[in-house]
Amino acid sequence: MNTKSLNSFLLLLLLFTSPIVAEESCKVDTDLLGKKYPLMMDAMSMDEKYKQIKLNLPSLSMLDNDQIRNMMKSMGPNYYWPVKNGQSPNQGLLILAHGYGSDGDLDLFNSLLDFNADYEIILSMGMSMMTSRHIECSVKSFKNQGVETIFIVPISSTPFNTLVRQWKYIFNIEDNYSYADVNVLDSEVFKFIEPISDDQMAKEIILEYANEISDKQEEEVVLIIAHGPVSESDNVKELRIMDNIAHYISDNSEYSVVKSFTLQDDAGKSIRESNVLKIRNFIDESSKQGKRVLIVSNLMSGKGIQKSIEKDLNGLTYTFNSKGLLTHQKFRTWIEKSIMK
Repeated sequence: MNTKSLNSFLLLLLLFTSPIVAEESCKVDTDLLGKKYPLMMDAMSMDEKYKQIKLNLPSLSMLDNDQIRNMMKSMGPNYYWPVKNGQSPNQGLLILAHGYGSDGDLDLFNSLLDFNADYEIILSMGMSMMTSRHIECSVKSFKNQGVETIFIVPISSTPFNTLVRQWKYIFNIEDNYSYADVNVLDSEVFKFIEPISDDQMAKEIILEYANEISDKQEEEVVLIIAHGPVSESDNVKELRIMDNIAHYISDNSEYSVVKSFTLQDDAGKSIRESNVLKIRNFIDESSKQGKRVLIVSNLMSGKGIQKSIEKDLNGLTYTFNSKGLLTHQKFRTWIEKSIMK
């Protein structure tokens, strides 16, 4: 091994064995709330990443780089946010979420403050479309605290979407990236938890949200709206999950009808408009039959696309419980149950 190769090897060795050097390698800007924004260090050019995004998301193929950049800025930054130090720092909980705005992110942060005291907890927020730096720095922060096992918890209604696949690519579970190529992490310390989907806890939470706005179940219909994936094949899979939830609600209540729909909010305009029309027709027909319409969702946050849904349904009569799953106590129960498996 020549001198240059030896020096490179020693540098890599230091990065993975020295907590001080590892922390220094994640240079961040930290705000007053403790959110940490890593400086971009991905080697691949931005132009190449934009090409990959356009290839993987055909709905963006007609946009130029500046338009895509502005679109991603509107989604919010990628950052990580340490929640608390655990009493037994050998276990870490890394919560992955795409971000719900400052209020929604704070709701998630606060909901985890009373989680099991044994765990170190870090939120890693953002779409991870062009970087995994915020996730990489989260992992390094865990390692600096002596964490030996890191449970990865993706905040998503189902695994059938591009974001979960991008996260799985980052943790070397998926072979292909969903957006653009980013740094991949691979370690035996990672334990990736599958999304909540139609777990019993999800079913119970959504039924509870329907019951909160119910007056007389026999005279009401329940409409469950999901964000929905981009592709039709994923949409079919997600609708199966949604139908399982709908069947549970129907079996454990007296509601006249329980029906599930997906918006496919990030799909092409015509696809989304078609789904909105199906929802509007269902509400309109139910109202004509004298039924009171209740709307709930399996959205993770109460600060997500709820306002868009209300705009979509303008002029119709319904009652909407806009709460999300992630701040409910049973969601934390689901996390604990999942990491104990």
